Amino acid sequence: MLDYTGIKCPVCGVPFRQGDDIVVCPQCGAPYHRACYQEKGKCIFDDLHQEDKAWEPPAPPKAPDPRAEIKDQECPVCGTLNAHSALFCNRCGASLSGEPQQYRNSASGANRESGAYGQTPPPPSGTFGGFGGFNGPRPTYGSAAPPFSFDPMGGVSPAEPLDTNVSFGDASKLVKLNTAYYMPVFRYIKQTGRNKFNFMAFLCSGAWLLYRKQYKNGAIVTAIMFALYIGYVCASVFVANPLMMDLMAQVGVDTTTLYFTNEQLMAVTELLLERPILYFYLLLPLLCLLGMLVVMIVVGVRGNKMYLRHCVRTVQQVKSAGNDGDPNMTLDAKGGVNTSVAICVFVCYMIVANIPLWVL
Repeated sequence: MLDYTGIKCPVCGVPFRQGDDIVVCPQCGAPYHRACYQEKGKCIFDDLHQEDKAWEPPAPPKAPDPRAEIKDQECPVCGTLNAHSALFCNRCGASLSGEPQQYRNSASGANRESGAYGQTPPPPSGTFGGFGGFNGPRPTYGSAAPPFSFDPMGGVSPAEPLDTNVSFGDASKLVKLNTAYYMPVFRYIKQTGRNKFNFMAFLCSGAWLLYRKQYKNGAIVTAIMFALYIGYVCASVFVANPLMMDLMAQVGVDTTTLYFTNEQLMAVTELLLERPILYFYLLLPLLCLLGMLVVMIVVGVRGNKMYLRHCVRTVQQVKSAGNDGDPNMTLDAKGGVNTSVAICVFVCYMIVANIPLWVL
């Protein structure tokens, strides 16, 4: 007698278990729970009876083909997508589960480069683990891999296209510093078309743009911010403050204490009502500060998208120029940050910020 354990009853769908009362159709051989067969009163496989065929148990499920398995596990070293159940990268041999280094499957990737089993080849010069922008050799922790893996791409594959003839790996060579933040942000902007607020761009505005080597936009924003701040200083020192002192003198306010009585406040209000233009003169410094805030908000909101366009445009220009040599070296030279110009802007800001003290 066949072992029907685990096969589902065709009536109730419950798998047969050891000790179940099972009856078999005398014509086709289909198994049933006795109660299910009595409920139906006959075998339900009339098509088998008409064709004089025998019931056959369902075929066991086939083992999944590893070649057809979904590749959703990214190597933390080279960025290659591997099968979901893979333990080692099929390109560089790096562990995908934090296993010790001596158990890495280095024969598939490292031996192609070094020719020695168990040795991991050093990354190319000027890169960290194959990603541009991270100089120096890959760190080692004795004979074992670190208990965690740091992905300088923030989970983005370097081979993933960012724009026409531009990959995320190309963009990382320009960004260099803090790619773990900018690469996911660039992918978010590319996929959704929406911006992500950049707090540093909001706080530093023009200095941040210059720091990220966006010299044209940085110069424009810095010039606007300096012009608004100088306008604020001039409006305060030469317009609003003298006007306020004059109004106070007209209504008899003691300028040493700056104390207003209700009658004096009413008198100042009447003077302002007689000449509404004085309101504008008094609010002029505040309007300059409001303009600076608007510029900061715009740069904070648009900063990441501006930087994305800068990176894409620069990579496309380098690749289309067709210069001799490795384009990656050109991108490395053009990428990174400019700390000196940011420091210069900061020093200039401190000088301008102290202008009121010198004037007064």
